[in-house]
Amino acid sequence: MSNLKYLNHLIGAQALGDHLTAAVQDLVDREHVTRADAYQQVTDAADAGDVAVLAATRQMWARRDDVDPEEAPARRLYVLERTPTGVFVAFVDIDQAADDTDDGEHANLVPELLPYNDHSLGAELPVEVLEMYRLEAWEPFELLLPTVGGIDNVRPQGERKP
Repeated sequence: MSNLKYLNHLIGAQALGDHLTAAVQDLVDREHVTRADAYQQVTDAADAGDVAVLAATRQMWARRDDVDPEEAPARRLYVLERTPTGVFVAFVDIDQAADDTDDGEHANLVPELLPYNDHSLGAELPVEVLEMYRLEAWEPFELLLPTVGGIDNVRPQGERKP
């Protein structure tokens, strides 16, 4: 399956189209290429799995099986925000090498990132870090609109409208 088919299945054609169109507009504005060339470049990059095109807010990325846990100690990264220089992520599922509090000597994180490992803060990382991960889940903001079917699957329990 191509990556575009996977993304379409993951978030739907409308949300994927909105995401890719925004990337196209950014490329047109930055590089001053034609819209047709920008669409071709962006869709080719997305189909190839280019994290610079794919990375967005509200995504969950899971560490690939072929990546050494020493290089990427967090099994999952949740993208809190896409920034101009990278991604602001929360660490999820630190490897068992970490102790119960995820901040001891076996936490397997570089010391400067330890303060961000409390699951309520995050760390800004270069977008290239996501190359060690695969996109597992994506909840575009469009899914929060009341006109989207299946809204009950997105809202937490107890927050349903009457």
